[in-house]
Amino acid sequence: MFCATSTVDNPEPKEALIVGEIDFVFCSCHSCGEMFHAERFILYYDSNNELITFVYPLSFREQAAQYKAKTSEEFKFVLDDYEEKQKIKYEPLSLFGTENLVSLLRVGQGTEDEESILKYIAPKLSLDIIKISPNLARRLGIPKILPVAKGKKNIKERFLISGLETLKKYNSNPLHYIESLEKILRQKTIITDVKNDSSFILY
Repeated sequence: MFCATSTVDNPEPKEALIVGEIDFVFCSCHSCGEMFHAERFILYYDSNNELITFVYPLSFREQAAQYKAKTSEEFKFVLDDYEEKQKIKYEPLSLFGTENLVSLLRVGQGTEDEESILKYIAPKLSLDIIKISPNLARRLGIPKILPVAKGKKNIKERFLISGLETLKKYNSNPLHYIESLEKILRQKTIITDVKNDSSFILY
């Protein structure tokens, strides 16, 4: 079976997946009645978050390399029919099992909630915020909205670290930002990737 869902015009499929209202079936055994994900292929597309995901049944993961290659080939084949300006510039993800898609979306939702809080409190903390592409943020494992020291137009390591440390002192609850601070302190190349992001925006 095949299921395609997109959040481009309708966010309801995403919410339904997160809360477990899509792709579930119930065991017909009277003594069991457990609920589990159905085995089917899902194509999930969210243009706002630059996310296109080919979700294969969990049983396919033993041939993961084969299906990942298949995803890449089919995606490139489809893009050949589009004009250059219409082509999607980011790579699709291949996942195995609906549970992994749900986990990805829940993490994304949690990050978005923290991003909304940052936008609200940044002026109170005398911070500027920058935005990087959702695809890059996902690959780096950091939020796409980041705090930097006030008035710093050029992104440098110390400005971003200073912004994250200020946020941490004010509120230690935004776990995704705390984890991002620790990750940036360990992996200096993240700053370079952020600076090289063509969609980088200073709010």
